[in-house]
Amino acid sequence: MLYVGIDVAKYKHDFAVIDSEGEVFIRHLKINNNREGFTRLQMTFENLRASTHQEIQVALEDTGHYAFNLLKFLRTNGYPTFSYNPYLIKEFAKTNSLRKTKTDKKDAMTIARKLREDIDKKLFEADTNMIELKYATRNVSRLKKDCVKQKTNYVRLLDILFPELAPALGTKSAVHNRYIYEILKCFPSATKLGKAHITKLTNLISTYSRGKYGKEKARELKRLAADSIGQDSPMLEFELLQTIDLIAHLTTLKETADKEVEKLMQTVDSPITTIPGIGTKLGAVILAEIRSIDNFKSPAQLLAFSGSEPSISTSGENQTESGKMVKRGSSQLRWALHESARLCSIWSPSMRDYYDKKRAEGKHYNIVLSHVTKKLVRIIFQLLKSGTPYQEDKMIIN
Repeated sequence: MLYVGIDVAKYKHDFAVIDSEGEVFIRHLKINNNREGFTRLQMTFENLRASTHQEIQVALEDTGHYAFNLLKFLRTNGYPTFSYNPYLIKEFAKTNSLRKTKTDKKDAMTIARKLREDIDKKLFEADTNMIELKYATRNVSRLKKDCVKQKTNYVRLLDILFPELAPALGTKSAVHNRYIYEILKCFPSATKLGKAHITKLTNLISTYSRGKYGKEKARELKRLAADSIGQDSPMLEFELLQTIDLIAHLTTLKETADKEVEKLMQTVDSPITTIPGIGTKLGAVILAEIRSIDNFKSPAQLLAFSGSEPSISTSGENQTESGKMVKRGSSQLRWALHESARLCSIWSPSMRDYYDKKRAEGKHYNIVLSHVTKKLVRIIFQLLKSGTPYQEDKMIIN
């Protein structure tokens, strides 16, 4: 067997080839990340197979989207291709050399040697569904961030055009109610709202609040607008209208993207959503970032990969645990686990008891949540390894 290690980059890829005995066939070769480069790679592989009469296995680091096209090309052309967590390659390199050197040439050889030494390579086969799920969840995340950004801009514009509106509505989220958006689309400033016809305003409010508010709310807003210190600015009004349209558009896109995630989750059919507090959205993010639970030998490895370990400072008599996460690894996974832990503390009786126990010990909220996250990771690890659904009465949480 010939083992190929590929170090993936944005514009080019470096690869090395060794055989089962560790003999080097290609110490270093570079290809461009384009059709010509891919063709050259394939021709090199075919020449190697023809001259050695040996099969080829390929491995590369799971370094994000730069590897996706190469991974698909290799698998489409029938080459068994495996994807390694970069952390595993880094640890393997440490055990094989005391020298702290890192080059694309050395990385490719390290990956090839790691592939040669691994017995159960099936553990590192990337599931196509998980790759698609990662695409989908990352898309949802980007749409969500874009929408939040536009909502922040919307609030900024209101602070200038009609600063009295938000406080009068009672809550920060109230300015995003559908009827408020519709009012501002017709009357995008305090001056225009103050001059609005009461009947038209009442109809708008009644229709888009689904009858919750009516003439009384219309009068209240008109009085508020008439006495506003807000500016009159055609350009800011124009920007406000565009921002409202953008929020509506991004919200629709996100809802559509969420449905695609739900479809993929039905295909995956994972027991992770049986855990109280973890629904389709959070479960999808966790699965997409983990990719394969077989990449991790223990819950501790999974916790470290997410960067959800609490930072600890110990020096002399000072033994403190800050509760702040070390923030290495996948930020998406870290967020999803943290949010899942918070919800599990509400919906799972055993996790709620554990949360209450830690709080009773006088620990800070962040520290308690980090402990709950650690327990949750153990549960997730157990369920994904066994493929069995969560059972509250049978789940052991130490």
